[in-house]
Amino acid sequence: MSTPMSERLVLRDVSVRYGDVVAVDGASAAAVPGQVTAVTGHSGAGKTSLLWAIGGLLDDGQSSGSITLGDKAIGDERSSREAGAVLIPQGSALAEVLTARDNITVPLVAAGMRGAEATALADRTLAAVGLDEHGGHLAEELSGGQRQRVAVARGLALSSLRLETGSLVLLADEPTSELDHDTRERVVALLQDVARRGGSVLLATHDPEVADVAAARWHLDDGRLDPALP
Repeated sequence: MSTPMSERLVLRDVSVRYGDVVAVDGASAAAVPGQVTAVTGHSGAGKTSLLWAIGGLLDDGQSSGSITLGDKAIGDERSSREAGAVLIPQGSALAEVLTARDNITVPLVAAGMRGAEATALADRTLAAVGLDEHGGHLAEELSGGQRQRVAVARGLALSSLRLETGSLVLLADEPTSELDHDTRERVVALLQDVARRGGSVLLATHDPEVADVAAARWHLDDGRLDPALP
């Protein structure tokens, strides 16, 4: 069975403000399905804020402008999720009292996958990131790099589920920041595979080697995005 191709992600005049602080200033751009787009810029340039806006994770009034995936508008977490957005957050955001496997299985079941299938997919994605022997370990028992890999595995699993049914934009926020060189290459290859299967991947990174593998780049400088759509 062929994988559905994701819709085009389009941003028009997107801004993010936290009170008087402007984190993203009038960003307009498009991400093409089937490729990785690196989101670059110095610390504080607005990379995470931009990904959170696309993921519908900001509070009311913090973002403005238009974000669409195909014909679906993104305005909040529910509409973003329904449109096809999946987030690999910076800092992993794991449930400490759950095992690595359950941190992946629970979101899959919540998204509609049957328990046995979710467990099998969780184990496959843990193996893909080199954690096949750590599925039963509690998140609180894992190192920072291992926790980051569990978060990547969770994002990959949710992406696989999403690609079976519709469009996908995978928002990966510094997913390699705590990884060694070989593991970093493995994770980047897995993100490229998501793109090859038809998803759009936005990869926020400080690492020039990671950014160089991307087919396109959005560069943020104090909230201003380059290149921008006219």
